[in-house]
Amino acid sequence: MNMNQETLLKIVSILFTALLQLPVSLSFRGIPFSGLDKLMLAKRGETGDWRVTFKGKEFSKNTYATRHEDIVLECEAGGSPSPTIHWLKNGERIQQGMSRDYLDDEASYEETVNKDSKPMLRLGKVKSKLFLDCVSDRDEAEYTCVAETPYERISQSTFLKMDNTLSAQSRANCLTKKAFRGEPARIHLWTAVRVEFTGAAVQLFCRAEGYPAPTISWRYSAQGEKIEDDDSHTILPNGDLLIKHITFMQNMGDYYCTAENEAGIDEVSTFLYPTSP
Repeated sequence: MNMNQETLLKIVSILFTALLQLPVSLSFRGIPFSGLDKLMLAKRGETGDWRVTFKGKEFSKNTYATRHEDIVLECEAGGSPSPTIHWLKNGERIQQGMSRDYLDDEASYEETVNKDSKPMLRLGKVKSKLFLDCVSDRDEAEYTCVAETPYERISQSTFLKMDNTLSAQSRANCLTKKAFRGEPARIHLWTAVRVEFTGAAVQLFCRAEGYPAPTISWRYSAQGEKIEDDDSHTILPNGDLLIKHITFMQNMGDYYCTAENEAGIDEVSTFLYPTSP
């Protein structure tokens, strides 16, 4: 092993310990997870699947906002299969992005079993943001983050309330935004961490909104070249990246998704860790 490989593995070890830590005594389908903490998944049933759980800071009962300011609600969840996230306002689904096909929520391009009919790992953590611009009294409502897989759904809510303060600067910024017809590209759902068996195909989420509709591009590593459709990669119509036949040496590391339109640009990263079955 050369020096660059040793340095890379040390960096991976640090990142993995920071992102995912489970007690050493636990394992997933017979595979020990040493130092994997933030997915913090609980085993369920005899299938070996893991429950969907929320990560990070829990929602407060109430969220307070100043009129005309911008609010961003953020939610993250982990599970196997890797969950998707959508939002409700007073119980009604909020449309984010251009796609209205709710079947798009699933990682439908992934295999669920390998060639020996054994289940894939499909372990991941996803994040989502709900962007509320120039909030006003009509935005006062209960907002719910819903994380789900084809097998399970969980939710958490916060009530957005307007406080009594007024900001002249926020109002001015709001009027400027309304005068501009475009909406900047913003990524509202993405895969933060994904762990999968080598040889599998993985679908990394990256869903964006904006007007005009954003274009999505992917690259491997911070300074890596743009990923194009080829025998190993496909950028799906919803912006997700499908990577086929992953290996540790070729695919382990950070993938960057960029959403861009004439009004703005946004970028997120995903850490992919192929592991041996």
